[in-house]
Amino acid sequence: MYEAVKAMRVTEARGRTVLRRRWIYIACLTLYLTDIGCIGAPPAPITSTSAPARELDAVKNPGSKPLVEGASTSAGLSEEALHLGELIDLPEILARGTLRLLVVSRGEPTQFLPRKDLPIVEFIGLAEQLAQYLGVEPVLVEVPAYHRLIPSLLSGRGDMIAEMLTITPQRKKKVAFARAVAGVREVVVGSADMKAPPETIKDLKGRVIHIRKSSAYADTLQRLAIEGLTIVPVDERIHTAEIISDVASGDRPLTIADAPILAAVQGYEPRARGLFTLNDEGRALAWAVRPGSAKLLSAIDQFQTERAVIAELRPLFLGDLEAIKSRGVLRVLTRNNAVSFFIHRGRPVGFEYELVRMLADELHVRLAMIVAPDRASLIPWLREGKGDLIAASLTVSEDRAEDVIFSRPYMFVDEVVVHPEEERGIQTINDLDTKVVHVRRSSTYWRSLKRLQRKGLSLQLVPAPEWLETEELIEQVAQGTIPLTVADSHILQVEQTYGTTVKAGPILASPSSNQKGLAFAVRPNSRALKAYLDAFVKRTYRGLAYNIFKKKYFKSSKKIRSFKEFRVGKTKEISPFDPTIKKYARRYGLDWRLLVAQAYVESGFDAKAKSWVGATGVFQVLVSTGKSMGFNRLSDPEQGIHAGVRYMSQMVERFDPELPLDERLWFALAAYNAGYGHVYDARRLARKKGWDADRWFANVERAMRLLAQPVYARGARHGYCRGEEPVAYVRSIRDLYISYQEVLNANDVSF
Repeated sequence: MYEAVKAMRVTEARGRTVLRRRWIYIACLTLYLTDIGCIGAPPAPITSTSAPARELDAVKNPGSKPLVEGASTSAGLSEEALHLGELIDLPEILARGTLRLLVVSRGEPTQFLPRKDLPIVEFIGLAEQLAQYLGVEPVLVEVPAYHRLIPSLLSGRGDMIAEMLTITPQRKKKVAFARAVAGVREVVVGSADMKAPPETIKDLKGRVIHIRKSSAYADTLQRLAIEGLTIVPVDERIHTAEIISDVASGDRPLTIADAPILAAVQGYEPRARGLFTLNDEGRALAWAVRPGSAKLLSAIDQFQTERAVIAELRPLFLGDLEAIKSRGVLRVLTRNNAVSFFIHRGRPVGFEYELVRMLADELHVRLAMIVAPDRASLIPWLREGKGDLIAASLTVSEDRAEDVIFSRPYMFVDEVVVHPEEERGIQTINDLDTKVVHVRRSSTYWRSLKRLQRKGLSLQLVPAPEWLETEELIEQVAQGTIPLTVADSHILQVEQTYGTTVKAGPILASPSSNQKGLAFAVRPNSRALKAYLDAFVKRTYRGLAYNIFKKKYFKSSKKIRSFKEFRVGKTKEISPFDPTIKKYARRYGLDWRLLVAQAYVESGFDAKAKSWVGATGVFQVLVSTGKSMGFNRLSDPEQGIHAGVRYMSQMVERFDPELPLDERLWFALAAYNAGYGHVYDARRLARKKGWDADRWFANVERAMRLLAQPVYARGARHGYCRGEEPVAYVRSIRDLYISYQEVLNANDVSF
């Protein structure tokens, strides 16, 4: 009867209704939700040189074309191409080369083209970024209605639901949820024209509410068990935005919507009214996979955590010295090798890393090492604003000086021909005649050898892959894979000290016959930073710290052998406990690299470590805390790690899911270190001070420091706190995590 009456109204006011439906469709795309109705505005995407532009200007039928470039839809693909019925996990997905993302079909708009700035574009783009992160192609697999998403996932039609679902107890019995990345409040929606609208949950008695049966709103109402409330199920294909519009116009009595979707619809339906919220604490939203897809779930959690944590480093930034100080972070572009930057037994190290760490300490800013994908990308990334300076054994040269400006050199080296140990026929430059030499085209070695060719030497130049480091080319010479290469003398010295069986041949003399300088590089407009670097190099060159670093990385055979043997990228392990930490990270939906960073800060990976307060094991869990969770042998690595990861997960869950994921992680780490109560006090104090109580860095951490002062400790519910400790704790773990992420991604470590 209701549908018949509605049809009559549409016929009588067709013009008004059609216009309203057009706006509804826009809202549906803008607020694109699954069963619950809203994902909220997604975070800004990570900037990537390979990320395709997401333009929808010419898309007339989203159901038959990709919503994002690089992603294909299920329209027109055969069942064989879609791999229907495959119930597989991440290893098989990587082998297949496609990630099937389940989405709801949007049909075809008739009167407008979707705008390119709609949040739906960015959200589907985020799913595409996940696929790119995994190194596979995204395929959007469409289902006709919201309630078909979970059945389609469980039957193997897709690998994951690419829309944010509200986490409910019923759904948790069917699917596995990734770590929640957002949260929303559910609002009862009425019309401005309503007489005596309900104001509380009790006022819903005797009322009628229209919602989709499969939505999370239905779950909320079921839990509330409101006596005398009538629930009218709505067609599963109808979006929440459309239901709100019907309520606003009087076609429906009441409905429920998430606060963000209601706010957006009110932009074109001013009669829509939010009456009151059903859950002030908010409800968590997350992606979902099949229960058996543990490795895919772990990869999703890792992707989301990494994206949240390093987002501040990704936006392009072209500021000079004062802007860097104001921003509070120095971004250094480098490469992962035995000289510049690498991870050794959980710690970031490297000769050039040590130098820029001193520099960052002087400037009182945080150091962020950013590993470029290859050497050819270093200068373009600097000019684009992806870093503030280059510290990667970069040789000062005239052609490079056209794009960057160099600091004073901090080291002088020779370019040396590298040949196998048994080779006896290369004593002079002329002995290179007719020989084959492999070097990177972007290197100064290439230009030096080309100069020899122009002088009449008939050597053959072979371009090596840009992503290969000089140390790797030296190893290839030792293994007989390539006949010859060229290296800077300090790099060759490291390899020979380690025991690589190669010999130094003749030196490729520069035009001035002097040693060449290695220097920091900055953008041409970074004059103040360049001046500071010059002064820094002048102060430190051949000073005490400099000489210690030089001995440590180029002369100490014991250190060099340890660095080479236990360096991430060679062993592909950060700690001796990586497998165990990964196992429990998957179980509790946390990024294993963040947990490894936490374990290093807690114990230095010492399973027998004990603190003065009685904390024990790899994660330094208190004995009483361990017993409360059922762990009695915390010094046993398996139990100690499980206890630490479980406790960290509990801390994350204690904070409101409406908080961004990265903020929840920082608050959880602070709570792990100092206790939840002290973090609660710090957030409360931050509000009083007018600081953002939902942001840790530069806000709540400031309040945390104040809790060490008696005047503030007296007013805190949980009393005095050595606030500097959790502040340093969180910062140390964040910086380590970013270093791990950079190095592991550079070495393509699998999940």
